[in-house]
Amino acid sequence: MKHCFLIISLIFLVDKVSNGQDSNNFFIDEFQISLNRTNLQDNNTADRYGFGIGAYHSFLQDKKINLVFGLEYNRTSQFKKLMYEGHFAHATDLTYTLNCFSVPVGFRFNIGSKTKIFIESGVFADLVINSNRTGTMHTYLPDENNQINYTETEIDEKVGLSNSIGIYIGLGVRIPISKFELVFKPDYKFGINKLYSYQDDILNRYFRINIGLKIN
Repeated sequence: MKHCFLIISLIFLVDKVSNGQDSNNFFIDEFQISLNRTNLQDNNTADRYGFGIGAYHSFLQDKKINLVFGLEYNRTSQFKKLMYEGHFAHATDLTYTLNCFSVPVGFRFNIGSKTKIFIESGVFADLVINSNRTGTMHTYLPDENNQINYTETEIDEKVGLSNSIGIYIGLGVRIPISKFELVFKPDYKFGINKLYSYQDDILNRYFRINIGLKIN
């Protein structure tokens, strides 16, 4: 609920700025596709690749600093060697896959006249629409004789992970091509909150390489 309120507030802010500063109606003027890789490597975690697609609108386009609002789909993945599942179970070799509807809002500072180099930074919400994990579940339950029965089962199941909010920063270039601009932007999305926390934690932080077209 708090995340929904945050998104509504951001949309209201964008609409207010556009009505006050930009005579054009709201429309999509930029499209990007992306390749991502998580940045969570530790003793229990390995990074994995993912992908995404996004549509954006830039306000205050005649200024050096633009306000950028976007709607994205991002799929990220990470590998966990072991996860605690209670007193009588643990899971190993787990691949977590997150499918997120993402809402970024940021500022883009442009340098140059034709070919533009820019720095972009802002906030985002990654709203988890589906999350899944595959791996091996190990259980060791005592029977009526207090003997331990060990079982090993392959799993492929949905998991209820929380939404992610955070900040992002990127450095890019806009290259004019006819009526369009080719946009190339590496960026980093830093999720602040934990998506899951028990004996082990799950976060969502990832680098992206974005390539797209901007309509002039």
